[in-house]
Amino acid sequence: MGPPKEPDMETALVVDDERFFLTILGDFVRQRMSMRPLLAQDGATALSLVDKEPVDLVLLDIVMPGMDGLEVLRGIKDRRPDLPVIMVTASSVMDHAVTALREGADDFVRKPVDLDELALSITRALTKVRVAKLPQPKRDAGSNRRRAGRVRMRDRFPAQLQLREVTLVDISLSGALVEHTEPVRPGEIYRLAFPIEGHQVQVLARAIRAFASHRVTVPGGERQIVYRTGMEFVGVEKGSADLISAYIDRIVQQGAATPLT
Repeated sequence: MGPPKEPDMETALVVDDERFFLTILGDFVRQRMSMRPLLAQDGATALSLVDKEPVDLVLLDIVMPGMDGLEVLRGIKDRRPDLPVIMVTASSVMDHAVTALREGADDFVRKPVDLDELALSITRALTKVRVAKLPQPKRDAGSNRRRAGRVRMRDRFPAQLQLREVTLVDISLSGALVEHTEPVRPGEIYRLAFPIEGHQVQVLARAIRAFASHRVTVPGGERQIVYRTGMEFVGVEKGSADLISAYIDRIVQQGAATPLT
């Protein structure tokens, strides 16, 4: 069991047969992530807590005696398919981590655990759940076709990707398409900033695909490649998610995309 749950505090279940790692991760969850930790040293206890407690996230060791992490993962997904699970693994069992991702795990981190990396992974997993829970507007078939999951920007709209000047092409609750001339690296996580109705929104986004769109002539006569990159939101604070959701709903109701400002 864990400490009493405060109102609005999310709960993280930490599962590891080694007491040392269990204590470290439990303290990290409470102090760094401001979550209520539940601790379990074996798979059976972990599954029992998933059944009984309002668990919001699981940190799950792969290599454990008896019921290993993969078996526990399957049990969790049978009970609560949408519950985010982050696997904790030693570098020597990377094949198990790949198997876990295929079976529904959201991410994995390696031991010894980089706590900054773990914090980012937890934020990413919880954000995905929060975005999925955002209320969706009522739409008829026509508005569904217009939306198609994204709102395309009708006019050129400047944004910033880290320190790069980019143009926001379209946006959805889960990501955006940006246009830029400086290459980015797929798989890397960047800070994307743009204004929505007077509010500056900043999100963490992973570059998931990039392609050359066209060429433009820059001062001096040089031809420069313009890239388009799809960005997946992996770190969105609730306030920013609410602003993005409200903006998309408004545009859908209007039936046409307009600039974000």
